[in-house]
Amino acid sequence: MSRKNVQMRGLKVGVIGCSERDNQHLAQQFTRMGIVGKFYSLFPSEAQLVGQQLLVFDGDNPALFHPTHKLPWPALPKIALTAMETPSRLQWITEQRIDSYMRKPVRFDGVMTAFTLALDSAARISQLETQLKRQEERLRARKHLFSAQILVMNELQLGEDEAYNLLRRAAMDQHMTIEHLSCQLLDNKTPWLNVLKALATEKY
Repeated sequence: MSRKNVQMRGLKVGVIGCSERDNQHLAQQFTRMGIVGKFYSLFPSEAQLVGQQLLVFDGDNPALFHPTHKLPWPALPKIALTAMETPSRLQWITEQRIDSYMRKPVRFDGVMTAFTLALDSAARISQLETQLKRQEERLRARKHLFSAQILVMNELQLGEDEAYNLLRRAAMDQHMTIEHLSCQLLDNKTPWLNVLKALATEKY
């Protein structure tokens, strides 16, 4: 399946703690690419970052770097600028969960590549997290279904398949998923068991 090209024009980027020279080069590239940049000398507040879509920060800035302090990053793709390759500094940069990086000093090439990779990486991670969340929700729902099935088997003296089919039929009658009905049954057993008992006496 084809993927959409990453769009730069109109992109809102926050630049944090970078040198004046790097800020100037980034600003020039932003103008060329149609990017809207905001530059912060210190780590901005949550309110200041509202509306931003991507962040660039100086990974070598001592005002940002702290071996144990976790910066309050918003859920945005991040690019680190760095010129240092000491293990402690690289470890700290990776702990910020960056999506791309650029070597300092910023030059007139490499910005498009870094931004494209960062946006694409963030999109992929977001997609994977959404898929994982759905799978976790399905697993939780299956647990409720299993518990409801055991309850129906014990209360109505039915076999495994019979209990499942009864739950499915009740769910269809109520226009809900079998997992949703299972949650309802477990939360409010008596009335739902009465409904299931009535269905069980009918001919399938």
